[in-house]
Amino acid sequence: MHRTSVGWIARLSIGKKLALSFSLILILLIGSLSASFFYLSRVNRYVERHQRITIPSVVTASEMLRNLSDMQTHMHHLLEHQNTAEQTISLKAIVDIEHRTLTALDTYQASHAIRTHPVLYGMLQQHGRGDLADQESQTIVAIADGMSALRAQREGLAAATRQRAKTLIDTEPVYEQTATKTADAIASLIELHRKIDVEMKIEGDRLVEQARLIVIAVVGLLGLLVVSIYLMMKRLVAAPLQRLAVTADRVAHHDLTAQFEPWPTRDEVGILANSLTTMLANLRERGTALMRKTKELEAFTYSIAHDLKGPLREIEGFSSLLEKQFVDQGGPHVTHYIDVIRKSALRLTHMIDALLRYSRLEQQDLPRTRFNVLEMISGLLVDRQSQLPDIAPQITVNLPFADLYGEPVSIRQALVNLLDNALKFSRHSPAPTISIGGQQAPTERILWIQDNGIGFDTDQKEKLFGLFERLHNAREYEGTGVGLAIVKMVADKHGGRVWAESSPGKGSTFFLAFPDGQETVSLQLSASALRQD
Repeated sequence: MHRTSVGWIARLSIGKKLALSFSLILILLIGSLSASFFYLSRVNRYVERHQRITIPSVVTASEMLRNLSDMQTHMHHLLEHQNTAEQTISLKAIVDIEHRTLTALDTYQASHAIRTHPVLYGMLQQHGRGDLADQESQTIVAIADGMSALRAQREGLAAATRQRAKTLIDTEPVYEQTATKTADAIASLIELHRKIDVEMKIEGDRLVEQARLIVIAVVGLLGLLVVSIYLMMKRLVAAPLQRLAVTADRVAHHDLTAQFEPWPTRDEVGILANSLTTMLANLRERGTALMRKTKELEAFTYSIAHDLKGPLREIEGFSSLLEKQFVDQGGPHVTHYIDVIRKSALRLTHMIDALLRYSRLEQQDLPRTRFNVLEMISGLLVDRQSQLPDIAPQITVNLPFADLYGEPVSIRQALVNLLDNALKFSRHSPAPTISIGGQQAPTERILWIQDNGIGFDTDQKEKLFGLFERLHNAREYEGTGVGLAIVKMVADKHGGRVWAESSPGKGSTFFLAFPDGQETVSLQLSASALRQD
């Protein structure tokens, strides 16, 4: 049953899952508020009963007690004065007070007695204090009997007064005793209502405690529901999305062996997983086809290069033989033509070699490590200075760091190309000067090579790093048009960047920036792949 309900929830869309979750939370909130209002209303009803029953009952009993005191006062006045008129007034006042007291007793019995309020009586029964109702009934009977006895005694006194009997003084103690017993009964009634008031307060406290427990239970249930919804959404939505994101990140980093796990639900996550699985299958197919085409193209490139370099070697060799044969007997035009043929064949051979280097670099994976770039630059300068003409340029090296993170062979090739460019384009300067420096940035390390050569127009910056792009005629400055393209490829494959700053006649500065560390390289490569896409 549990699996069936979970499966039913899993088949819902994310929007419906959220709607169901919020509906359950709303239902619990409404239930909590309803229970709170219900118990508060019960508490208010008990407060209202207290104001409508207990307080009027005590007031009525107090009124009867005060009436008894007034009756005793008038009776004492009656017995002290022998004047007939005053006695008549006192008797009349006692009769009125008796009538008011009996009326108050009837009102109490009809409106304030416990048995006239079923809810109050039931509450006392639940508390095990049903005896209070019996005590109240007995007390009411005692008060009624006391009032009857007082009325009988008052009628006897009235008859004796009319007959002018001399035994009136003997009647006062009896009347006082009866009034005292009746007053004690009324006081017991008041005490009885104090006990009822205590029971009502206990019931009110019990209702408040029940309301508090219900609110706590509902809040706890609401918290449990929120936690359950969180765990459910985490298991059905967040965790699958996280796993999909991890797999997608592997795919983004060219790991096509990654596998999106099948997701059985038909919600948005399931649709996304199926779409990503289809996309990955298409990528694998295209990747396989691309690798096959790349290998075919690589084999074709090497084959063509080999087929081209054979005839070029023959052309260069025979042109050298012709040049030696006609060096003495040939005219200047013949010698010039033979020289042009030989140099063109050599230039084409160099171009094919450069193109092969570019192709190899494009196909290679570059394993990175941290190496001493300062030592590498020093070695380059030693190699180049041994090949320089008599007038060597002044070369200064000032690096703020000694190590670099990258693939040493490809970076050495990029530095060789930039250094050769600086030497080539500054050789006609009166005092050739080349500076090699660097800069430590927060996320990358920058190398730059500056010369005081011919420079170039900033409008031509975009053409600098293109394959076979040249800004100068091959007769003026030799080259294949591939060197700076190789520099750019080295920077791109490291997740770095390359750029140049220059102005005509004021030299050039070429910059190479490499990410500083493995995490930065990964981020830079991802950003570069996104830009290419």
